[in-house]
Formats: sequence, C-alpha cells, structure tokens
Amino acid sequence: MFYADDAEWIEYKPSAPPRDPVRMLGKQRSTEFLEAVARSGLELTLADEVLGTERAAFSVSCTFPDGRRVFEHTIVQIVDGKIARQVDVEAWD
Repeated sequence: MFYADDAEWIEYKPSAPPRDPVRMLGKQRSTEFLEAVARSGLELTLADEVLGTERAAFSVSCTFPDGRRVFEHTIVQIVDGKIARQVDVEAWD
C-alpha cells in the first residue's frame, strides 16, 4: 500500500466541517477505507495532478451508482516514498 504505517488522512466535508473533520489514522485504516471504496461501485476520475518529491495534489470526481456526485481536492505529503498525510476537501450533491 502507498501509505506510511502512521499515516494521517483528514477529510473535510459537509458532515465533517473544519471544527470536527474525519480523521483516519494509520495504514490499516486507510487500506480498509480504500478497499471499501473499491467494492462500492463508485465511478472515480482523477485529474489536475501536480506531482513533487514531497507533495502531490489532484482532484477526484466520484459518481455514486444512484447518480449523486462528490468532488474533492486532495493534497498528500510524501515521506520516504509513502503518503504520510492526506487532506481532502469535499463538496457533495
């Protein structure tokens, strides 16, 4: 997996505003989340990639099977070739 053992993933979205974002801690939690996404039937499109040695950024467009959509911007911090921190800001239908 692409995440460091002690990775932190933070999501800001309508149900998790800046005062109380979703926090996923550790490689195991990130792996479980991504495996659930893979099984969910979401259609995902990545775009607008900006890549560096210590940081990367990209947008993600998600479409649920029922047609609802989520759009997010993601910034990741990379340490020793693995994602150490990820921050997503999401907008939902």
